[in-house]
Amino acid sequence: MVHTTTPTAGVDFDLRTTAQGFDLMTTVNGSDGYAYHYVQANGAIAASQTDVALVLATGQASDGAGTYVSTTAFADNEYGWIRSPNALGV
Repeated sequence: MVHTTTPTAGVDFDLRTTAQGFDLMTTVNGSDGYAYHYVQANGAIAASQTDVALVLATGQASDGAGTYVSTTAFADNEYGWIRSPNALGV
């Protein structure tokens, strides 16, 4: 199970909620060497989706036409974490 290596309390990369828990676009590092970004889904996103689009200015994520990864499914408007496409330092 991947966990955060950034000292930020309450991070659970698999948790999806309807209430916002962090500022959108909060970024933490994962123990797997990837950065994770806190976002709000703009439409449903499938689990293990490997082409999530992310609007950096708003923190809105959507299914398709992108390079970010969702390891757990999102329902429309849910909040949670998506993974950067490349390991840190790549």
